[in-house]
Amino acid sequence: MSEYTLVISPDQRVTGLVRKLKKRLQERLGRNYGSVNSLGHITLIYFLAHDEDYPLILEEFKRVLAGLAPFKVGLSGFDAFTDRPECVFYVKPDDDSADRVLAQCKEIGTNFSKFLRRNYTDKWDIVARKSPHMTVGRDLTKLEIEECRALFTESFIESFQCNSFVIHKLNEERGQYDVIDAIPLLGHEYMVGQQMRLF
Repeated sequence: MSEYTLVISPDQRVTGLVRKLKKRLQERLGRNYGSVNSLGHITLIYFLAHDEDYPLILEEFKRVLAGLAPFKVGLSGFDAFTDRPECVFYVKPDDDSADRVLAQCKEIGTNFSKFLRRNYTDKWDIVARKSPHMTVGRDLTKLEIEECRALFTESFIESFQCNSFVIHKLNEERGQYDVIDAIPLLGHEYMVGQQMRLF
């Protein structure tokens, strides 16, 4: 089985800003760390699937996501997860955006075919239901989190328009995720209704 994630990817400008944050942290810590080379994103859903079943899953995501409308994502500073030995330093969405992301994840969970999820995926985890975030660095120590807080003292207030969700697949050779599909948010609520399920 392969590892897949459904994510929100920012526009090129915000992606570039997050890349600069990662580079600054790499120079400060003097080492590579988890996610140092990955493009900025907010992970929504993690799942496992066989490659031959992916086209079915992709079509279902297209059907469900067609019912979601594009929306603005606001980013409002930094925070960290320090409740585990491997800590995470991240850019946080503002409260309205976090609520919107949580609502989108709930809608996907409600409308995605239970049959497909049960029979064609494994370890389906709605990651963003805990706390939506855009990782700057992971696998950090608590001491390194303090280094992050000392380094990033500026306010990081940015925003971007989210018109699509993106699917990543883990490239096992590189140990990183590759972008394999972008699925537009069309705002067609009827697409996820019972009428479509009859066909």
